[in-house]
Amino acid sequence: MLFKEVIPINVKMWINSNLNTFVSRLYLKKSIKFVLISYYTLASMLYKLPFHIVRLLLLLLVHQHLYAQISGSKDPIILNHADLMEGKETASGSIRELKGNVSISQGNVILSCSHAIEYIQQNLVELSGDVILKQGSLTLSTPFALYDGNSRLAKGRSGVKIVDRGKTVIAQTGDYSTSEYIARFYGNVSVEDDSALIFADTVYYERDSRNSSAFGHVSVLGKRNSAIIEGDTAYSINQAGITRILGKPVLFLIDSSKVNLDEPILQKKEDEKKVIIQIPKKIKGKQKSVPKSKEIVNKKESISIQKMKYDTMTIEGDTLEVYRSSQDIFKALGKVSIARSGLAAIAKIALFLPKQDSLLLQGSPIVWYDSTRLQADTIHIHIKDKKVQKIDAQIDAFALMSDDTIRSDRSQQLSGKHIEVNIVKDTIRSIIASKESKSLYFKVDEQGNPDGAARNTSDSIKVMFSKGEIDKIIWIGGVQGDVYPEYIIEKHIQDYDLPGKPKFIERPKKRVRRNMRNSRI
Repeated sequence: MLFKEVIPINVKMWINSNLNTFVSRLYLKKSIKFVLISYYTLASMLYKLPFHIVRLLLLLLVHQHLYAQISGSKDPIILNHADLMEGKETASGSIRELKGNVSISQGNVILSCSHAIEYIQQNLVELSGDVILKQGSLTLSTPFALYDGNSRLAKGRSGVKIVDRGKTVIAQTGDYSTSEYIARFYGNVSVEDDSALIFADTVYYERDSRNSSAFGHVSVLGKRNSAIIEGDTAYSINQAGITRILGKPVLFLIDSSKVNLDEPILQKKEDEKKVIIQIPKKIKGKQKSVPKSKEIVNKKESISIQKMKYDTMTIEGDTLEVYRSSQDIFKALGKVSIARSGLAAIAKIALFLPKQDSLLLQGSPIVWYDSTRLQADTIHIHIKDKKVQKIDAQIDAFALMSDDTIRSDRSQQLSGKHIEVNIVKDTIRSIIASKESKSLYFKVDEQGNPDGAARNTSDSIKVMFSKGEIDKIIWIGGVQGDVYPEYIIEKHIQDYDLPGKPKFIERPKKRVRRNMRNSRI
């Protein structure tokens, strides 16, 4: 049967009529005339073709129209290559199975694998075997993936890796939106660039801004130093060069040094790794090496052994920030506390510069060093060769020196506009107060019993230490003072305290790492 036999009569009449006359009667514009002429030409061609050819052309047009509707996109999924293709009809619709060197694409996205199944009606593709997705500078690799041509979302499982402009992300599972340029990763996620390595349970990565967000058991390891930061959440702002950590964040600054000991180590202490040496035991007739228990090693049998000691400084606050430039700068905000062997501090703001070995504290800071407590408006801690060398306290500085642990209310007191603490080999050698300096010194007799107090003022006051204890005090310029016998002050000691004496505050303790899966220790 010919095509003209299925055309309605009124359409036949329209086809056979004079087109120019028909158009002129309707007074159509030139653009509409062009469309009608095109349709008239097409209809004339179809009129002369066999019906089975016409039907095939119509089916192809309908299929293409439906395919575009299913994809919801201007760019359909295109098969670039496959060694073998098989078509099938299933309950869910038509599929085609692709095998060997498979390559498909959609817009600027190219996917390759060794095996793929494409669901035509759903516009989905299952890929397996060395799956690679490329879009611009981004490369995603995974053993198994599902690509949705409608949402343009690629999902990977059993290990996902993305590399993009110097940043590498690895996770157990993940998905990437090729239209929104956002990747989401789940399960043991790691994010690495030239300055840091981040571990977390979940990570979001935005390609346009190159910003990333990490959630759950977050650890940030610096590559330029031994710093490790732990928290619940981390945000990396690429353009500003800032990583911000929230959720009880703690900064661990690890310093290690080797020392030789002339006695055995029988017990493991915090922050130390030790080597236990087995001592040979003599037996009659010959010498035999017999391992001895740690409990029976004694000093006479011990030899010089080597111990690796870790002196870790911890800094915690409500928020921790890392500024990445030529060097890493660490900033703690909120309720800041710092702890290290012999050193502790609290403040509202702490700024640490590892390259300069400098720690700046602001916002009512208080510093403890051994038995001395120091507070001021601003405190600057200077470190050299991983050891504290000097502590500068500026504006309304106050120092408490506790050399009598039995009588906690009799701490030696020193105040001034500026106080400088000098430290040599981890031991305080001098404390110097300058400008409006005041001191309160509690005396003891030869038997160590309380023996009154002396309160003085001068331009500057220098307290000298020997073996960690006060050796002498020197007052310089405009010296004035009073001496109070013990019977006068013993019942009202607090009445003789210097103005501005701080109240008791518990010394912060060193924090222990929570996320040890990525430990450097």
